[in-house]
Amino acid sequence: MKECPCGHSFPYTDCCGPLIRGVGTADTAEDLMRSRFTAFAMREWDYLDKTRYPGGGRGDKARSDSPRDTDKVWTRLEILDTRDGGHFDNAGEVTFIAHYREDGKEGTLHERSRFIRENGKWYYDEQNSEIVTPSGPSSSKPMVRDQPKVGRNDPCPCGSGKKFKKCCGK
Repeated sequence: MKECPCGHSFPYTDCCGPLIRGVGTADTAEDLMRSRFTAFAMREWDYLDKTRYPGGGRGDKARSDSPRDTDKVWTRLEILDTRDGGHFDNAGEVTFIAHYREDGKEGTLHERSRFIRENGKWYYDEQNSEIVTPSGPSSSKPMVRDQPKVGRNDPCPCGSGKKFKKCCGK
């Protein structure tokens, strides 16, 4: 059996398959995130439409930066963080990196997705989700001090005679 694209080590037929076929619903925001990634990987556009929050303010129109209309091949999902979105929550957030291949080149989509549960069913809140700007060594240079760091209890470098925390460190 084919392993599910979402990253769990279960077969597609037991993992995201039932959700995409409509014979089950996601228990958590992360489950919905994983099934939506799988739907992108398998080009199940109807499922993506059905799991988008209807009150999102964009109607049935796909987001302009949506990966739907491209030739991307979605290859791997990394869940970085989840906040709320559990069995007893009505909202949740999942931060992830989705890996893809397009025109022979590897790429990633880093997003903080938000989810809403309404009437017991989880939905992707497209309007409040956001692409995360890359950070780290490749996107910015590290800060380099030109003088030693002043500690909170060190004398203030301004010469007042007070501790740094009571003077310029406020």
